[in-house]
Amino acid sequence: MTTWSPEEERAFVARRRRRNLAIGIVLGLFAALFYGITISRMTL
Repeated sequence: MTTWSPEEERAFVARRRRRNLAIGIVLGLFAALFYGITISRMTL
């Protein structure tokens, strides 16, 4: 197992947080897109 210094661990956690945030935003946008498509198809 690799032992990280405190600044390496902080950098890793920050990168992971940014990646998780980006994935969450993309998933939210896809959900909004499918919701919008569904609503528009129901009204036609």
